[in-house]
Amino acid sequence: MSSEPKTFAVIIARAGSKGLPGKNLKPLAGKPLLAYSIEQARASGVCDVVLVSTEDETIARVAREHGAEVPFLRPPELAADAAPAEPVVKHALETYEAMTGEQFDIVVYLQPTDVFRTPEMIRECVNRLKANPELDSVFVAYKTHKNFWRWTPQGYARLAPDLATYKARQERDQVIFREDAGLASATRSYVVKMGRRLGDRVDIVATDDFRTAVDIHTPFDFWLAEKIMTEWDPAADHSGAGRRALAQESRHEVAWLGGDLTSWAQSIRNGYARAFIIFALHETGVFETLRRLGPMTVEELASECRVDAHLLDGVLNFLAFADEVLVKNGDRFALGPRGEWIFADPVMAMSFGAVGAYSCLLYELVPTLRREKRYGVDFVRRGDLVAKGSYYTGRGNYPWIVSELRRLGVKTVADLGCGSGEVLIAFCTLDATLQGIGIDISQEALEEARSRVKAGGLGDRIALVHGDITHPETFEEHVGDVDAFHGMMVFHEFLRDGEDAAVRIFRAMRERFPGKYLLIGEFNRLSDDEFRAMPYPARMHPLFYQYIIHPLSWQGLPIAKERWLALFERAGLKVLAVKDDFPFRLVEYVLQF
Repeated sequence: MSSEPKTFAVIIARAGSKGLPGKNLKPLAGKPLLAYSIEQARASGVCDVVLVSTEDETIARVAREHGAEVPFLRPPELAADAAPAEPVVKHALETYEAMTGEQFDIVVYLQPTDVFRTPEMIRECVNRLKANPELDSVFVAYKTHKNFWRWTPQGYARLAPDLATYKARQERDQVIFREDAGLASATRSYVVKMGRRLGDRVDIVATDDFRTAVDIHTPFDFWLAEKIMTEWDPAADHSGAGRRALAQESRHEVAWLGGDLTSWAQSIRNGYARAFIIFALHETGVFETLRRLGPMTVEELASECRVDAHLLDGVLNFLAFADEVLVKNGDRFALGPRGEWIFADPVMAMSFGAVGAYSCLLYELVPTLRREKRYGVDFVRRGDLVAKGSYYTGRGNYPWIVSELRRLGVKTVADLGCGSGEVLIAFCTLDATLQGIGIDISQEALEEARSRVKAGGLGDRIALVHGDITHPETFEEHVGDVDAFHGMMVFHEFLRDGEDAAVRIFRAMRERFPGKYLLIGEFNRLSDDEFRAMPYPARMHPLFYQYIIHPLSWQGLPIAKERWLALFERAGLKVLAVKDDFPFRLVEYVLQF
């Protein structure tokens, strides 16, 4: 069976706007303009990568905060006033493919100044292209009843002569379409690599939503868009556009908090069940099997994944009718229109970390609140699942970390708290010259890491040793050739014993490994005001991390970037670099003992 075409979404956002300076970051109805396009692309469920092409570091940071990838900056010559979109999109695609080794079949192009698109528009463009191999491009266009004229050497001429006979608007055929490819367009990658935005063989996704005419380039455009967003009441507009907008907003409201008690209450039931089902189907390989082999019956899936068919039938049916990530056709199940969401890093991190590793905190919450049980004594998280969750949480950071290791001349890096080895494997995959040493206190985690390293063919480059981070002498003899140490979401755990405990560990390592580098990735704590300013969906991950995982597992609460910097200073560490624009509120620190 052929693999599913991969889709690459590009949003181009430069800093040098003349008509409306700073427009891409200008707050529109309380949110940066750029954020709308990123969120719409992610919500479409059909974009494997959502990338922002920019030459500006501030735009890059904001883009990452809202879930886009910005692994490189656009060259200055492609950010000039007169630079067309085509070479910018081509550069983004070819650079990302060269950097990652991935190949994409479809390119989605989105303009950040078009904020009134819907995720459905993007999804329809991509799905039509996937369904018809004869097409080069599919784009959104506004259908209109108006007549259009143009100037020719012979004088003014009607653009569509067949509309010469005037009729009532309701009786006229819809034959005129205004191209709005910036709202959403999907094009074969080979067309993009030819320097074109659209191919010759096209299909159109038609819209009559009047709001799509607002393309924000001037102060008036911005004012109008904000007026529509904040003051237009679709419920009072009984036209087709009003009804469709109202339906869209209603779907969004039900998805977050619910428009009524029933919606809110049943969304709790749905979310509760979905969380455990998604984790279980990831852990048993069911999702990956569907992704690899396509539609299958319950019996075929159960046999392939070695699970109970009766139980699998129940959870598959629940998910197929409670969500859009899975669909049922006859007796066969397959990934649905939003099936690729299942494999997105935020979902994988939630699945293995929040649900797989830390669900014990919630199902033991009543006895722990009553002081009848205590975490770490009567029950404990699964360390292997913590490692998996941390891998997906930090994976977006890895290319930057590896580039820093190269810049520092690091040949061998030791990963502290390596868990099942995913981080070291990722590092050594990104850089074929890098050697690694994994250090962990859990023998079970090290055994799992050994099997993964062997399966990845990296046994000659990655060594694994038992050691306790709080006592560097336990692994000192194994790291003589190490140039740098790395710790992803590791050192915050020692804050349960106070900040002095973390300082003591840093000082102990500095005494034994003077001059060596230390790269740390840690969560940046949010204030109450920061939480209040965030939309509800964006709050969920940091809320869970900051106020569920840490207090309920008796770890020290996460601390803000400024307090980490103060700890490093107390420990006598030299701060070489700080990068704070990664997803999941992660901050990377490059230090030297």
